[in-house]
Amino acid sequence: VFLWPLRYAVVQSRGKHSAVRMGGGQIRKAMAPFKDKAEVTVYDRQLKDTHFSWAPWVVGGQLLIFLNFADFYWRFSMEQDEETGELTPAPAWKRGGIAGISLVAGVSIGGGILHYVSRSVARMKIVDKGSAVVLETYRISGRSTLTRRYPIASMFSRDKLFTGLGDQGVTKEGSPQYSIYAKGSPYAFIMNRQGSFKDPESFDTLFHRAA
Repeated sequence: VFLWPLRYAVVQSRGKHSAVRMGGGQIRKAMAPFKDKAEVTVYDRQLKDTHFSWAPWVVGGQLLIFLNFADFYWRFSMEQDEETGELTPAPAWKRGGIAGISLVAGVSIGGGILHYVSRSVARMKIVDKGSAVVLETYRISGRSTLTRRYPIASMFSRDKLFTGLGDQGVTKEGSPQYSIYAKGSPYAFIMNRQGSFKDPESFDTLFHRAA
């Protein structure tokens, strides 16, 4: 029953979107390794769970730099009076604006780094005889991974994993990342193509959906 949602893919045809039925044989073949297994690892980044332990330190350090710049600009920004030539503190609105922009930039950069870490996948497993997917993503603390579970039918990707290039056939020039979505989530999960994939072609059969 759980295979039924996977029998359909959305493809673009002559500028329009239409639903086409994927071959049942393809689905059965792709699901064969999982039908009698409680758990099968289909992707492993092959890095330690503490791989991103540097992230909180980098984020904290760069945020401190932006905070110090904002504080310095607020306190010591000066302008020269056109009439007297004397240096006077810059207007409060100008000092506040520049300081605020600095803080926003620091928080945005730091937040972007932590968001990337939190969406990076350490391992992906197909569990419960093929009915669900378990993603192990890195925690922003850099100390361990977080487990997320989704129905297999809710997972999809607009990227093609198999390219025929490289040792595993997944190398993509100019793009080391592969993105996969869970239905209802606005942000993609990110896999590195340098990781180990069990069967890239079957992976595409199960999860690739053309935009």
